[in-house]
Amino acid sequence: MRRFANVYIVLFLVDAALSLLDELLQAAASPLAFLTEIRFLVAYVVITLSMIFYACLGIDRRLPKRVFLPLTLFASWSALAMWPLSGFVAREAFGLTAAISQVVIGAIAIILLRGLGGRNLLTEEQFEAPMFSLRNTLGFTAINLLLTPFVLIYTGLAVTSYYLEEQTAGFLRLSPVGFHMTERSYHLEKKEIRLAGMMHIGKEEYYEDLAKSIPTEGTIILAEGVTDQDRLLESQFNYSKLAGLIGLTSQDKMRLNGNAVKLDGLGVAGQVIRETGKPDIANADIDLNRFEPKTIEFLNALGRSLFSDKPLAEGLVDYNLWIEENMTEEGIAGVMADILDKRNDAVIAGMVQTLKRYDTIIIPWGAMHMPAIEAAVLEQGFAPGKTQERLSLDFRTIPYGDLWQKWSER
Repeated sequence: MRRFANVYIVLFLVDAALSLLDELLQAAASPLAFLTEIRFLVAYVVITLSMIFYACLGIDRRLPKRVFLPLTLFASWSALAMWPLSGFVAREAFGLTAAISQVVIGAIAIILLRGLGGRNLLTEEQFEAPMFSLRNTLGFTAINLLLTPFVLIYTGLAVTSYYLEEQTAGFLRLSPVGFHMTERSYHLEKKEIRLAGMMHIGKEEYYEDLAKSIPTEGTIILAEGVTDQDRLLESQFNYSKLAGLIGLTSQDKMRLNGNAVKLDGLGVAGQVIRETGKPDIANADIDLNRFEPKTIEFLNALGRSLFSDKPLAEGLVDYNLWIEENMTEEGIAGVMADILDKRNDAVIAGMVQTLKRYDTIIIPWGAMHMPAIEAAVLEQGFAPGKTQERLSLDFRTIPYGDLWQKWSER
């Protein structure tokens, strides 16, 4: 066990050193691809060994917990993207912050080891006592059983947050208190583009704050909203019911005071007559008639299941059954291509068109659309500017008592 413990300590320190070196090289714009690959390989080994070694702490009482608990817990926390630290550290500095933290924790472990045995690693003298202790094992097991529900909840939240941040390029983030939406600005000479991540439901104050922050002169808002000229949908997607159930407001209640214009008629500067003191607003989305028939079928099934008078739980069951019976991997890919890719292409085309006329372009679209839109903005030569984060959905304001009462009455 002593050799295993010492190997683990050495690997942890090697991982820390490689991570710090790799992050510093990336910060200096001189990354080495082979170093990054070696770093990730060592990191995976350390994370795997951490899980095994953590269990060993409950078996071998000779292992100093004050040394190894911080190491194993830090490695496990890193595997969960160190949630919720990402909400307090900029995405660009997150990797470097984690690497420095690992180096510090490793250094503290070495200091503790020297204080216990006078050396940087565990000595044979520290393992002369018997390995097993029933008291140690029972105590360790009892504490972990008590912590298991909290660890499972934390893991679920951390994995969900990581997935959302990856899928939205950080425009949507989950924290212990709720969902946060990010707004980023980009600049090129006198032009500015603002991307505001959105959710279908959120706090009323969130929508009001966003609306108040929009400038008026020389500004256009490229609005989101699929039209249905051919009446292909069997029912409307109204999020007000769900929003009202948990004390929130739906996105369609957000009121933007501006001059409605059409992208087709913008032309060049000076050709659009508008009321002064208000921004222009143009729908930059597409019509449902551009979607594939399978996507329309999916949307109608979604509407029948989740946006009808059915209880939400029953609707979810019906929706899942429909998906299992009617959708394949190719079908789901086609739906995502319609819902995301085609609409992204439309708003990006609108953005490029309006750059010829407006100084400020604001795009308040769903967070899942933002990675593609942001990439297009950067391709136009815009440089990232300020970032602002707003709390869109606050878990602390949800009426849990009312929800439980409604659920128990069914």
